Amino acid sequence: MAFERTPHVSPRLCPETMQQLSEVMDRAVRRGDHSDELHDLLCRAAGEARERGIRAEQLLVIMKDVWHSLPALQQGDSERQTELLQELISHCIRQYYDE
Repeated sequence: MAFERTPHVSPRLCPETMQQLSEVMDRAVRRGDHSDELHDLLCRAAGEARERGIRAEQLLVIMKDVWHSLPALQQGDSERQTELLQELISHCIRQYYDE
């Protein structure tokens, strides 16, 4: 009997949400701080993740993937960028569990 593998498909947020996350994160890196728009977007992204059955740790991987794909990370203060990523992760966790 042959072992059948089902293709592993990573859960994703909708493309519009992914694009908005990328744009908001890019602006945060360029400015050096997160704006109020991040809060509203993370609320929406967390709700979408729960609706799609995306677990909190999977959502964090998605957020980190978006973050690390930002062209703005090539410039600026890497220490501040690390702080911004840590803030983003904290906000994301809070929003996911804050229903």
